[in-house]
Amino acid sequence: MLPVMLPGMRFAGTLADLGKKLLAFLIGLAIVVLPLEVGLRLVNRSSDPRVLVYPRRPTGINGLEDPGFTRRRPEGEFRILALGASAFVTRSFQPEFQRLLNESPFFRSRGLRVRVVSTGVPAHMTFDSLWKYRYWYRGTDFDLVIFYHAINDARANNYPRGVFRDDYAQMPYYRQYAPVFEWIGGHSLLSRSFFLTFLVKLGARAWIQVAPAFQREAPYTDPRDDPWLAEGADIKTAAVFERNLEEVLALARERRQRVLLLTYASYVPADYSNQKFLAKQGDYTFMPESIAIEVWGRKDNVVKAIEAHNAVIRKVASQHPEVIFFDMERFMPKDRLHFIDVCHWTDLGRETFARGVLQALESASPDDAKEDVAGAPREAGA
Repeated sequence: MLPVMLPGMRFAGTLADLGKKLLAFLIGLAIVVLPLEVGLRLVNRSSDPRVLVYPRRPTGINGLEDPGFTRRRPEGEFRILALGASAFVTRSFQPEFQRLLNESPFFRSRGLRVRVVSTGVPAHMTFDSLWKYRYWYRGTDFDLVIFYHAINDARANNYPRGVFRDDYAQMPYYRQYAPVFEWIGGHSLLSRSFFLTFLVKLGARAWIQVAPAFQREAPYTDPRDDPWLAEGADIKTAAVFERNLEEVLALARERRQRVLLLTYASYVPADYSNQKFLAKQGDYTFMPESIAIEVWGRKDNVVKAIEAHNAVIRKVASQHPEVIFFDMERFMPKDRLHFIDVCHWTDLGRETFARGVLQALESASPDDAKEDVAGAPREAGA
């Protein structure tokens, strides 16, 4: 007599099969995910998923390619972190600035050798410097952190107020970062998984690729035909600039690292025009690296934004007696001998910048100089 399979037995068998398949799936998923989870944590040397959002990008000037660049500063070295953008990379800025400081009586008389770590990348803004300082150099010794920004944030003003966002996510470049940081903040449990955070990050980057064609990268194509350039007259970035600067200072306090705040030096000749600039006419020493001010927006709007950001720097410096402040904008002569364009320097301009930094350090109080210039050890683990 053949056995009879009752309906309940069939259902139990189906559940058992489903359970086995689910278990096999979960085991397979764990085999794939767990190594990735562990690997992402080991590579980034952190338990904070935010380090995945803005990953390290080693270059020859930011120390991350150099195996000899350790988190702890070697004895006798004065280590400087230069937070800025193209001014800190154009025309071999990092090695030349480092050389000028090392040759100065200020450091030679103290028996210190200077190591300059530059985060300079063209077009980067205050968000980039904040994230680099926060995630790339956590636990790294620095004797001095230089903050030098103003012009690049001006580009974020070239949007109507209704489109502008205080995380700059109206710009496609920042749209790959800001939503992911926002997701982490709103999903404290899920974001503990580096793997899930990594997937969210990939999704944000993929969205940029399929977003509408009008990506608002016009200032890097033909800014003269950009229909929103007039919006740059409405300065919307000052509050964002101030918030990012305050966060840099908060990190520096946690890490017991001294900050040198500099106003931003720029120069626009009185008779400047885009036509004259392209014809290499005007009061600049023109070089292959010279860039027209229209890359950032309309001339008057860009100047207005720089002035607004410099006003923020002066205001914040007055509220933070722990920082060293130097008014580079007023110190730097405005002429062709010092500028190759609105914000990049000639050799003499670079030497003048270095002289201003040295003057700022020399003018620090004796106690500050003893603690922060003589290479005394400091805690950098924040």
